[in-house]
Amino acid sequence: MGSVLMAGDLHGNTSHALALLRVAVRQQCDRVFVLGDFGAWEHTAEGRHYFDVVDRSARKNRVRVYFLDGNHDKTSLLHQLYGAEPDNEGFLVCRKNIRYAPRGLRWIWEGTRFAAFGGAYSVDKAWRLAKEAQREQKAERRRQFGSSRHPATAETLWFPEEEMTDAECDALLAADDTPVDVLLTHDKPRDSDPAWNRKNLPECVPNQDRIQRVVNTLRPRLMLHGHLHYRYTDAIDCGGGQRTRVEGLGADPEASHPSDYRSSSSWLVLNLPYAGESAERELAG
Repeated sequence: MGSVLMAGDLHGNTSHALALLRVAVRQQCDRVFVLGDFGAWEHTAEGRHYFDVVDRSARKNRVRVYFLDGNHDKTSLLHQLYGAEPDNEGFLVCRKNIRYAPRGLRWIWEGTRFAAFGGAYSVDKAWRLAKEAQREQKAERRRQFGSSRHPATAETLWFPEEEMTDAECDALLAADDTPVDVLLTHDKPRDSDPAWNRKNLPECVPNQDRIQRVVNTLRPRLMLHGHLHYRYTDAIDCGGGQRTRVEGLGADPEASHPSDYRSSSSWLVLNLPYAGESAERELAG
C-alpha cells in the first residue's frame, strides 16, 4: 500500500514546498502531487532556481513531486522545454524528481485510475495585463536608448493558455471517456458549494462548467482541486445515480486569506489503492 500527499497551490513558495516535502516524509508518502499553481515560471531566473531547489530536496528525501497546471503556471513553456520526451506514464520530466501532468493525462497508481485536467481563469487577469503593459513601456524606453537587456514582457505574468477551451475539453473527453477513480483538477466543478469562494466572478463560470462536464463524463468517486485557497469537503452528483466526493485544498500561507487557515489545510494524504466509499474515512489532512 502506498500514499500520495495531495497539495494545494504553492505559487513558487519555496519554504512551503520544502515544508510539504517534510510532511511527505513524516506521512510516509513517496509522492507529492500539487493541484496547480505549482510555480512553473521557468521564463524567470527565480522560477528556474525554485525548480532546482525543490528537485534537490525531493531527491534528498526520496520523494517525487508531480503537478498539474494552474492558471499561474506557464504551461506553453513546459511543453516547449519538456514535451518531446514524456516518461512511460505520460508525465513531462521537468527535473529528475519533478514531473508535470498535461491536461487529460490518465495513469494508474497501485490499481487506482487517475486523470488530470489543469487550468482555470485568473480573477486578477486585468491587473496582470496592466502590469505587463507597464513593464513593456519601461522596457521600450530603455531600448530606445540602446539597451538590449530588456526583452518583451508579454505573457510573463498572464498566460493565454491558462484555462481550457470548450474545444480542448471536448477533444480530451472524446479521446477517452472511460471512468476514473480519482480526478485531479485545479479549478472547482460548477456544482460544488464551498462556504467561502473568492473565485465566483462570471468569468470563472465557463471553466467550472468544463470541469463539471469532466466530472459528469468520468464519474470519479473522488475529486481533488486547488485554486480557491480554501479547505472544504462536498459531495456532488456525477450522473447515473453516482456521487463524487470533492476535496478542495488550501494554498501556501502567503496566498491564503481565511482566518481559520492552518498549514494542514493545504494537504491531504491519499492512501492507495483508493477503494471508494470504504476509503473515505482514511482520507487524512
